[in-house]
Amino acid sequence: MAKNDVNNWVRYMALGSMIATSLAGLVGGGYFLGNFLDSLLGTDPILKIVIMLLGVALGIAYLVFTLRKLGKVNDEQ
Repeated sequence: MAKNDVNNWVRYMALGSMIATSLAGLVGGGYFLGNFLDSLLGTDPILKIVIMLLGVALGIAYLVFTLRKLGKVNDEQ
């Protein structure tokens, strides 16, 4: 196995774990923030659902942005 193959494998594993962690953090943070705001404002599930869906949308946008950036980097090499 060539050294370049090992570097690519490590890069893809790091990128995949970073994307998964970001998506989970956005959805989890949306849950806790929505729960806090719902308890303050008395709108029990509404803000929790909206903010979690916003976290999912932001996570997908981050996924697309990162994969496009990775594609541009691979095309240059």
